[in-house]
Formats: sequence, structure tokens, C-alpha cells
Amino acid sequence: MTDPHDEHETMREGAEAPPPGVAVMAAVRWLILLGTLAAACFSWWSYARAEPVAEQHAPKYRCPMHPQITAHEPGECPICHMALEPIPEEEAAAAVYRCPMHPQIQQGEPGSCPICGMDLERVAADDAAVSADMPPGTAAITLGLDRLQAIGARVVVAGEREFAAELRSAALTEFSEDGAARVHVRAAGFIEKIAVAETGVRVRKGQVLAEYYSPEIYQAQAELLAASGWSGQVVGAARQRLELLGLSRASVDRIVKSGKPDRTTPIVAPASGVVVARTAVLGAYVRPEEPLYELREDHALYLVAELPAARASSIKTGTKGHVRFTSRPDLDQEVAVDLVYPAVSADSRSVRVRLPLDNDKRELVAGMPAVVTFTLPGETGVAVPRDAVVDAGRQPYVFVDASGGRLVPRPVVLGVKDDEFVRVREGVSAGERVVAGATFLVDAESRLRAALIPPSDHAAH
Repeated sequence: MTDPHDEHETMREGAEAPPPGVAVMAAVRWLILLGTLAAACFSWWSYARAEPVAEQHAPKYRCPMHPQITAHEPGECPICHMALEPIPEEEAAAAVYRCPMHPQIQQGEPGSCPICGMDLERVAADDAAVSADMPPGTAAITLGLDRLQAIGARVVVAGEREFAAELRSAALTEFSEDGAARVHVRAAGFIEKIAVAETGVRVRKGQVLAEYYSPEIYQAQAELLAASGWSGQVVGAARQRLELLGLSRASVDRIVKSGKPDRTTPIVAPASGVVVARTAVLGAYVRPEEPLYELREDHALYLVAELPAARASSIKTGTKGHVRFTSRPDLDQEVAVDLVYPAVSADSRSVRVRLPLDNDKRELVAGMPAVVTFTLPGETGVAVPRDAVVDAGRQPYVFVDASGGRLVPRPVVLGVKDDEFVRVREGVSAGERVVAGATFLVDAESRLRAALIPPSDHAAH
């Protein structure tokens, strides 16, 4: 019979023995761990020794006249055949590469555009940024001289220039204000005859314009004739009444001499001039408060011009100007300002000035268009061609060549201008290079570049 104690010891030894293969698996795990550590160390060592890809492929040389021409080794430019110059290390590190046809495609190393397959061109990293000093909606761009020439643009040097300042404005002729006259009757009545029935007719002082019947005047004539045999005082009062009603002394004498009252009373022109308005109509009942004719003297006219308020301070009383009539060049003349109106138009922000015109020959008429030119004292300043200025409305600006083909939009304050140049009061110094001609194309690319810049870049600058 088996001893229970021996049987228990045998079972205990069997339970403590490890399963087969455990030692082998443990060795395999240690080998995998050691291999992983070795691979990680090798990768770190390789990365530490490896040169960045961008640096391996970044070009080392470029053409000074055509910055888009780059190379890894010394050589010459295929366009101008100038020797390629080394690219500064700090500038090369800041470079990015962009597709010339699709500016939204850019990266930090050379390559080709995935859209059109063209080689990416190297541009400065700053060209992809918008500066707070630039006009809103614009960005710096890089264009080579050949591309500028291809679009019809050119690079010019801003320099000092003397400007013969001029102030030119459109103007119109007007009737003289002191030659106006209105014709009224002094007693109510009915118009029985019209002598002048058209506007635009020139009349002389004392000319009969119309005749009308007035019961009040007719009665006053009858009273004068009745009193003619009385005392001189009564006759004098009757005569004075008729004169106050508009009859001339000669007309009163004629009535007394004839002994008969006139049925109608003539309406005469109080001054010479042109009839510019008429309300007198045959058979109409007229009252003293109603004007029948309006006359304007035309032997002297005024030329009235509106000048920008910002420059009107240069015009004083006595300032001479040359007047050119667009429809009658043979009537051009030199005149002087006799009045600067003391008010600025709220609508046009302009100041009106008046120049008297001699019209003794009646060759000028009111409403004739003209151009008046004032010659102001000359001034000297920095000048750029007029086609170099981009005037987008609120703020004019120019594109300044910042070397290497980099064009930077810069706001400017403009001054006087002539047929070819404009003075730049602020923004450009003498000797700086600006783009002129076809600037609208350069501006279009600048705005396209600005539109493609991520919002984060806008905020950063």
C-alpha cells in the first residue's frame, strides 16, 4: 500500500516544474527588445548626420539680373550670360519655391508643379508675406527683368525735377450780376399789345416792350386834364401822380398838350440787355407784384470756375489765368480773378472763383464752356512717371524695386503733376527704382499673391 506522504511530495514536485518552451520564449523577447533599441539608436545617429533635404537640393548660385535663374554649381546666366553669384546662406535658408503659373503651389525645396509640371521658381520667403506698411490687398512679389519687359513694364529711377505748377479747371460764362433788371407795371391792368414776344432778344433802354390798359392810370389822366384850368398846385399833384404810376414827363406833357387821355400805357425797358425771361401774354391781367420781363446786360460777362478746395488757397484776387473757349478758340484771352467766393461747396468740395470778361463785340454768350488755366509758382521735388502710380481710389501707391527682382508696393503722397511726371511728396526718395508702364498687370499679380496668402500670415504682419 502506497504511503500518502510520498504521494503528496511527488505531486508537489510536478506542480513546481515550468512548462516546456518558456525559457525559449523569454530569450526571443529579449532579442526583439535589443533589436528595437539598436534600430532606434541607428535611426537617431543617421538623422543627426544627415543633411536636410532642402539644403541638399537648394541652389547655391543665381543670376544678379535674373533672380529666377539658379544653379547648384557656378556658371553663367542663359539669358544675359552674366556669371552666377553665390546666394547668401541666410537668404537661401529663407527661400521657398513657387510655381510661376500657380502661385498657390509652394514648398521649401525644389520640384515641379503638380498641376502644370513647370519647375518651381525660387522666391524669398518675405515675398509671401503681407506687411502692414503695404496698401490693403497687396503683397510683395518677385518678377525678373525679362518678365517685366514681356508685359511692357520698365524700371525707372526716381529723381529730382522742377515742376511748372498749373491749376486747370472747367468753367462756364454767366451774366453779370449787376446788369439784371426786371420789368413791372405800377398799376393793375390788361395787356393789349406785345412788342417784344421772344426771349433772347436784345433790347435798349427805353424801348417799348408792351402796352396795357390800366383803369387807374386812365382815370389819373382824366383828372389831370380836368385840373388843367385850376391852380398850379393841383395840376402839379396830378402830374406827380401820373409820373409815380410809371409815365414819363414827356408822356404827361403830350397828354396835356393833346387834351385827350391815352387808352394804353407803354411798358418800357428800364435798361439795355437781353430778354432772358418773359411772362407777358396778350390779354393777360397783370399786377404790380408780377414781373413781366427779365433783362440781363451782356456787354460784360463773368467766367465762373470751380477749383479743388485743397488747391484753391493758391488763387487770390488778381491772379491771372488763361481762358480757352472750347467752341471758339479765336476768343481766348488773359483775365484776372476779381472774386474768390468765401464758401466751399458741400457737394463737390470746391471753391468758386470769378473772372470778368469783356464782351463789347457781343461774341460771347452766357453758358459757353471754357477751360481756365492758372500758372502757379514752380516747385522742385522727387518725380516719377505718371504711369508708375497705381490709383486704386483711397490711397495711391507705387511698386518699388527692392533689388533681386523683388517689387514692394508702397503708399505715396502725390503733389503737382505735368504731362509726363508727378511729384511724390512722401513715400519715395530720389534714387529709388520704381516700376512704370503696365503697372496694372503688376498690381494684379500683387493682389493675387495677397489673396493666396493664408490668414495667419496676414495676422502675423
